[in-house]
Amino acid sequence: MTDDGRRRWPVVAAAGIGTLVALVAVVLVVNRPADTPEEAPPPVATGQADQAALVVDDGDTVEASGQVIVTPGKPARFCAPAPVPAIGRAPGEKPTCSIGVDVTGVDPAKLTEAGVVNGVTVGRAKLTGVWNAGTLRVTAQGAPANQAQPMLADDGVPCPTPKGGWKRDGGDPDRNTMHGYIYDQHPDRFRPMRVGWPEGFPTGATDGPQPPQVIVVEVVSGDAAAEERQLRTLFDGNLCVVAAPGKPSIARQQQLRDQVSAGITPLMKDPSYGIYAMGGDDLFTVEFVMLTPALHEKLRAVGLDLLRLEPWLRPTVER
Repeated sequence: MTDDGRRRWPVVAAAGIGTLVALVAVVLVVNRPADTPEEAPPPVATGQADQAALVVDDGDTVEASGQVIVTPGKPARFCAPAPVPAIGRAPGEKPTCSIGVDVTGVDPAKLTEAGVVNGVTVGRAKLTGVWNAGTLRVTAQGAPANQAQPMLADDGVPCPTPKGGWKRDGGDPDRNTMHGYIYDQHPDRFRPMRVGWPEGFPTGATDGPQPPQVIVVEVVSGDAAAEERQLRTLFDGNLCVVAAPGKPSIARQQQLRDQVSAGITPLMKDPSYGIYAMGGDDLFTVEFVMLTPALHEKLRAVGLDLLRLEPWLRPTVER
């Protein structure tokens, strides 16, 4: 649970293809090579016709940015931006990349930030090439695209400023009683609580006066005004209560998590599918190497309307 009282579904990450799947009980923010904003197509929610355009067949041209490892006597590897354990490499150990694809036609001399580690050349690049029989044949090599920016959570306040303004010290009183009422007693009525910042998220020094924060509560079932009156008897800090009919409640989110996890976790244990992370609340993001026809069918069985697909290798021309 986060400090703002929200229950987050942990990001589940595969430590590497061919290794044990690691269940990471934290929300990961991974800085990684990614497409620039003008290049990057938005994640595709299932149920849209555009989703099928991400499927890669033999003979298709695909592209991505990532790390390249060139080991003498072995096929070069193009590495997906999968989370990896923060464990130091043993002395003399050569760099490896378990989640990625073999590539041919890479020019080690043109890699960005290239270096040699224990006889292995390591660098970064944006590669375009033809996918065929499990190998990417490079047709164009360039500098990697810009680093992806971490996605920011919603920190707005959907309520008007109360008369007299928000309390400067009103965001941090004890909220355990209200939390119990929402999460434990009535998870079918509410969305997860979150913290909003009516003056914007604080970016200055943390040891001085802080801007006001507001606990935002969304009511999905029942009378929002009545719930607000009840919540104000349990919590005397800054509070914003709004109606959110039709959105998944805390209880419904848990049902959806269980459903998606039951379908995705077995796929993560199979290295052939290349899935390395999943997480979400209402719509669940699945990150993987490439959307093959076989993986597409497996995800369809999970429930495409619940998934947002984030393949690393994408077709250069979406069908």
